[in-house]
Amino acid sequence: MSMNLRQRLKGAIYPVGSLIPTSWYRNQSHRSWPAMTALLYDIKVPKAVRTKTAPTPASGANINILLDLLDQTAAIAGDIAECGVFRGRTLVPMAVYLAQRGSSKHVFGFDSFEGFDDAVQVDVEMGGVESKDKHVGAFNETSLRLVQGKLRRFGVSNATLVKGYFRETLNRYPQRRFSFVHLDCDIYESYKECLEFFYPRVNPGGIILFDEYKDPRWPGCTKAIDEYLADKPEEAVLIMRENHEKSYIQKL
Repeated sequence: MSMNLRQRLKGAIYPVGSLIPTSWYRNQSHRSWPAMTALLYDIKVPKAVRTKTAPTPASGANINILLDLLDQTAAIAGDIAECGVFRGRTLVPMAVYLAQRGSSKHVFGFDSFEGFDDAVQVDVEMGGVESKDKHVGAFNETSLRLVQGKLRRFGVSNATLVKGYFRETLNRYPQRRFSFVHLDCDIYESYKECLEFFYPRVNPGGIILFDEYKDPRWPGCTKAIDEYLADKPEEAVLIMRENHEKSYIQKL
């Protein structure tokens, strides 16, 4: 199925989701939800993950990796953060999954909800494989209200959405400690700002997952991570599910 056809199919099915009560699935483990719920509710669902034909870092966020790392850090003290929420396709299921497991951890979602600002120009100048999203305003097909609505539909109250660019919002939470951080923010400046804030606030044993590390479309991500880790004891660890290659560090 072509990407354009898949997008049209999603667009046709998603409105039907408003007619399907989330209560049908809320009490079932998120890992067991049928693949169709990904289209109905515009979220990531494990059973809907498509296996890549060959291993590649050039892929979207993989919900199986996220849930596995949430499990891996379950015993580590600290909250959860996601930088680059977009439409809440991974934040919402992570919040649902944690609530289902009786976790007391809180999920913080940071995003401008307005797309890239001028900071993306650094990445445009770096080049890399062409991407339709490498421009000012990319990823603006969302809103704070949209993601808040998804959280309400699933009846979860363990998530806080923080609107604004990272340089303006992260420092509102200087006292928070974290056990798992998902960085899905694409560009050099965003990764740099997020690492500077989160690295010292992740507890030992906690994990920072990088969505675009080694992705040829986003060399700025790899540059920011390599620069930041150059004098740190941690090294990037490869994790792969369904041929989706992602990398993370585990705090020592």
